[in-house]
Amino acid sequence: MGFGQSSLFLKIGFILIIVALVIQILGVALPYWYQKEYSSSVSANGGLFRFCTEISNTKSCSNIENASDWWQAVQAFEIIGLLILVASLVLCIIVLFIKNDMKVLKLINWILCFCACGFIIIGIIIYGAEASGVLEEYSGAFAITIIAGIVALVAGVVCLLDWMGKGTPA
Repeated sequence: MGFGQSSLFLKIGFILIIVALVIQILGVALPYWYQKEYSSSVSANGGLFRFCTEISNTKSCSNIENASDWWQAVQAFEIIGLLILVASLVLCIIVLFIKNDMKVLKLINWILCFCACGFIIIGIIIYGAEASGVLEEYSGAFAITIIAGIVALVAGVVCLLDWMGKGTPA
């Protein structure tokens, strides 16, 4: 009952969960969900929690306070998605290295992956719907958050295949 007896799908799922978690952490933390250039010397960018402006090569950043309800909803969905990915990673470590014969843990793991994907994508949809008229250009952190949601979905599919017994021990 260890890494050697784990299926190939579980090992791939483990790697995908780590990748999704790292990408989601970057997407939530980086202040580049949107970017706008007002003139050649004035630009602004921001993320879920910080807003930065650059005026004549002088950059200043501040925390976003008193955000609108939809903004707080996006923050909540993205953070919950991140926390679910952490829970999925912990459970996958347990299944991969300690208890790989317990199907109920594998079941919970793939459900967590799909839930993480759902929360991340719902946050992205809210942001895309509400910010489209206000913030003109989506930026890199928004894009990598989309990628994190897709990778979490793929991890869920791979872990589901493992739960179904499709993977043979590698």
